[in-house]
Amino acid sequence: MAYNKYSFIGIFLLIALPLETFGQVNGTIDRTVKVFLDCNRCDRSYIRDNINFVNYVRDKEDSQVHLLISKQRTGSGGTEYTLRYIGRENLDSQDQNLKYTSLKSDTEDEERKGLVKKIKVGLLPYLSNSSVLDNLDITYAGDGESAPQESAQSDKWNYWVFELDGRSFFNGEESRKNLFISMGASADHVTKNWKVNIEYDYDYNRRTFTSTDSLGNEVTDIFVTRGQRFESSIVKSLSDHWSLGILGESFSSSRNNIDFNISGSPAIEYNIFPYEEYAERRISFMYVMSAGYFNYKKETIFNKKTDFLIRPQLRGRMDFTQPWGEIEGRVNASTYLQDLSKNRLDLNLELDFRIFRGLELSLSGRYSLINDQLSIPKGNISDAEQLLNLRQQSTSYSYRGSIGIEYSFGSIYNNIVNPRF
Repeated sequence: MAYNKYSFIGIFLLIALPLETFGQVNGTIDRTVKVFLDCNRCDRSYIRDNINFVNYVRDKEDSQVHLLISKQRTGSGGTEYTLRYIGRENLDSQDQNLKYTSLKSDTEDEERKGLVKKIKVGLLPYLSNSSVLDNLDITYAGDGESAPQESAQSDKWNYWVFELDGRSFFNGEESRKNLFISMGASADHVTKNWKVNIEYDYDYNRRTFTSTDSLGNEVTDIFVTRGQRFESSIVKSLSDHWSLGILGESFSSSRNNIDFNISGSPAIEYNIFPYEEYAERRISFMYVMSAGYFNYKKETIFNKKTDFLIRPQLRGRMDFTQPWGEIEGRVNASTYLQDLSKNRLDLNLELDFRIFRGLELSLSGRYSLINDQLSIPKGNISDAEQLLNLRQQSTSYSYRGSIGIEYSFGSIYNNIVNPRF
């Protein structure tokens, strides 16, 4: 009986203490604004820990300010954050947009500190009628003069950014080893009117398997795949909705039986919405007409060792980042003028959707109709090539997909950060 009594007291304390704590916190709830932080690719814990003068809530329906953060890569390799402050309840007419740009050379800590500073600036107008404003102070750390933005004339690189990269991955055990090496280089020149991109990538993958034959002798099999690709593009901004460009490409791939390829194409793109609205919405269509020369490693199933192909393509892109969620869609349709039956259709869709309070749905899928495999070599495929995906395999379609659902309920407040364990 004593055991049951002490157990009851313990359970009561476990329940009562959090309730008491909540009561203490709840006493300060009305002193400041309620913010819903909507950012899938930022350090949420760091933001909440360093901006502690607002109340964070779990659902946008409970918020007075819906802070929607999206980001894009800049031409110099940095990151541009778009901060959308969406007023709700008594602040429903107070919307604003701010931008914060980090440099390529910024560390992760420098980037998140800069983002937090910009978020604070955007939150100040919403605190004008809040008593918490009495405890805030604004300081200026400048030298008394505003630093003018560098112009193209004072930039010795003229907006050109160069990058070299390399990485290696390896693993193994007694009977197998794997080594992967990747190297690349790029050059980018991005202004309001022009966008130039040049990239080179090289990949090397070696897989080694060791076994013992029937005579007890050690047998080693080595399988190597390699590929390299050079891509370039020059794009001219024609208006808020139109762009015109030239694309070039050259590549080789042991897996795809291509010893050498070179192709070039003009391209034109139309965006339904103005390009300046890219952080919120985009629906664009691009038409490409490429002409390319192919030299195959082995004779193909169509009895070709070389080929010259003209390939028209229509590419569509859809991006929406809105308070209700995100949608990303891609479609690519192509064929060959020499034989219209050799065609391909690729569909890609990613959806993160907030159905109602606490319930979120995530969907992603890809489906391809494939009738353009012109480089498949003659001959049967070996077991090793099939199992290790060493060469392209004949198929008329491919697909993949995922679905996720999340439901949360309970306290609407989300202020405390606890990094233990």
